[in-house]
Amino acid sequence: MIKSKERKGGHQLPIILLLLLFISSGMKAQEYYFINKKIVEQGSNTPIPFVNIMLVDRAEGTAADVNGNFQLKVTGAMKNEKLRFSCIGYIPLTIRVDSLLLQESNIIEIAPDISLLDEVIIRQAPIDPAEIIRMSIEEVKNNYDNKPFNMEFLSTILATQYLDSNTFELETVLFGYSEGYGNQQLKKFDIKERRSTGADFLQAHAYNYWPSFEVHNVDQIGSPNKQGIFNPKHLDKFQLKYVGASIFDTDTVYTIEYILSKPTKEITGFGIVPKLYQGSISITTNNYAIVQHEVKTDRFSYSILYKKINDYYYPYFISGDRAPNIPVMCKIKNTLTLQRIVTKDVQVISNKTNEFQDLTQIPFNAQYWNSHYPKN
Repeated sequence: MIKSKERKGGHQLPIILLLLLFISSGMKAQEYYFINKKIVEQGSNTPIPFVNIMLVDRAEGTAADVNGNFQLKVTGAMKNEKLRFSCIGYIPLTIRVDSLLLQESNIIEIAPDISLLDEVIIRQAPIDPAEIIRMSIEEVKNNYDNKPFNMEFLSTILATQYLDSNTFELETVLFGYSEGYGNQQLKKFDIKERRSTGADFLQAHAYNYWPSFEVHNVDQIGSPNKQGIFNPKHLDKFQLKYVGASIFDTDTVYTIEYILSKPTKEITGFGIVPKLYQGSISITTNNYAIVQHEVKTDRFSYSILYKKINDYYYPYFISGDRAPNIPVMCKIKNTLTLQRIVTKDVQVISNKTNEFQDLTQIPFNAQYWNSHYPKN
């Protein structure tokens, strides 16, 4: 019996070693790296904001900020894959991940699109901007997901005090649920993680930074509220101007600018009627999908970009500037970059969320931030 036990123990050692080797190799396969770069225009070195950065063979990526900077986490298994950089008005650029990791310079140059695309768009009649917008509204049901989905955003809010130049940065991870771009378009968010830098000079005023504010206000495609330019009933109230065609990712897009000379609550949907209300929309020429929309007022401004993932377009970058109605003179800038979209096994968020609650109640998880979004 003793001899039998010795044999059994002798076999266990190689098995344990093999198991450890397997675990070690598995851990090695999960090594990750961070790509930190700045995207500039070729020739002028001007930073290019809001560039779409996506892995070619999967629905993962990020977007550059207003200064052209971006950070992207990749695993060792992604080294042989390719990243595609695209922005309206620039020729798309594709680079292998391993090349970027080996590149010593932190600069990526993208060439501007200087081709006269209007000459290759063959139409029998002059381009009617109102008709293009009407077609884009009609095609929302085909271009955007009407079924429920989850989305995760990284929000970075920068509060700047004018007089003392004080700054406070608040970063949050938002996990959202959307009923889809149908009749209701209900969206809810849970704030999962929180990190802050600097002293919150607005804490004494109990200011709620509300990281999902811009998502609710600018992602209005298919909204039942029919806000702003997306309401065909109010389209004749806008001055529309077709400014040309350009390239975005693999599509050619029309760009249309608009001005509302007499803003009203009914048209804008805002509680305060702005004195200035204008914007621009970029719409694909092949399927009339809205890929970019900017709104500017004298009180705030919003911008949203949509990226096609599999069969539908989803918001991948949102930004907004607002001035709080409080005694302190300051500005709030919020940028949100899409981290992932989930269309299968969608998690429904209950009625009770922390979306509108005091964010200081969310604990700081250093391990999470260091492994997902380390500071440079």
